[in-house]
This record gives sequence, structure tokens and C-alpha cells, in this order.
Amino acid sequence: MRQRLLEAAQTEFGDKGIDAATTRGIADRAGCNEVTLFRHFESKQNLLAAVVQETAKEFLALRDCEGCFSGDLCEDLGRYARAYNAAMERCEGMARALIGESRRRPTLAKELIGDVLEPFHRSIAAYLEQRKHDGAVRADLNSIAFAEVLTSTLMGGLLRRSSGLSALDRDGWIRETVEIFVRGTTA
Repeated sequence: MRQRLLEAAQTEFGDKGIDAATTRGIADRAGCNEVTLFRHFESKQNLLAAVVQETAKEFLALRDCEGCFSGDLCEDLGRYARAYNAAMERCEGMARALIGESRRRPTLAKELIGDVLEPFHRSIAAYLEQRKHDGAVRADLNSIAFAEVLTSTLMGGLLRRSSGLSALDRDGWIRETVEIFVRGTTA
């Protein structure tokens, strides 16, 4: 039931936005009543946080697999990019809702988006720092800024593609983004 509620909430938040989504609508989508929803999550805010944390699990899994990287900058950054893109595609509506709410509720956006992406950004930055040590990456590269700009570029690509504003498909966008970023980082 918990997983059904999370999936229903992701859809409801994505379709209606965070403020317009209702616990009744989420419970209906999940095929239960509101009491069940509140028994699992206590509040709409806690449910929202749980939905965002589901996405974080993928990022954390990749971060914890640092030994799985090949050492090839293009291949490894491509792996980060594909993992990020796949997670964002699964929760695109939710991501759009959080972006839409961020101006009105900046603390919510910072807590939810920042908490999810911060470990992922640190993982990319740690990988780049190791590659600096190996001499493959420019010594003057700001690794955390690189990670933030990379994920922002990938998010922008997802939004452009899904809105019909880009001629590049998913694989083309990821490939071109990684290639441009690798060219800018190599020593």
C-alpha cells in the first residue's frame, strides 16, 4: 500500500501541482481511503517528502557504486548523466511541480530538491577530484559547480524535449551534453 500511495502521489502532484493536489485525490488514485494515507504518512507534506526521497535512492545507489567506474571520463560521466536523466524522466511531472512551486515556497524547494541532489552532486565532484589527482581533469575545475551545471543542463534538456522544443532525442541530448562537458574538463 505504501508504494501504491507513493506512485499515486507522484502522479497527483505531477498532474495538479503541489498545492492543488489533495490527499483525497491521492488516496483515490491509490485505491484506498484518506485514513490509510495518513496512517502511512501523517500529512501531505510528509508524503511529498517521501515521494522526493524515492528519487534520491537511485542517486544514492550510483554514488555508492563509485568502484564500478571505468576511469574513462566520457563513459563515467555518461553513466551519471543516464542515471540522472532516467530518474528525472520517471518523475518529470513531480519535478515540474517542484520547479513551479519554488518561487512561492523556496524553503520547500531547497529542502526537497537540494536534499535529493546534494549527495549526487558530491558524488560527481568526488569522482572529478579523483580524476584531477590522476591528471585527467583540469586542476582548476570547480568540481561541485561542474556537477550543478551538468545536472541543470540535463534537466533543461528533459524539459525542452518533453515540450517539443529540441530536435535532439534523449540519447542525443545526453551524448552531446557529456561530450561538451568532457571537452571543457580535460587537462
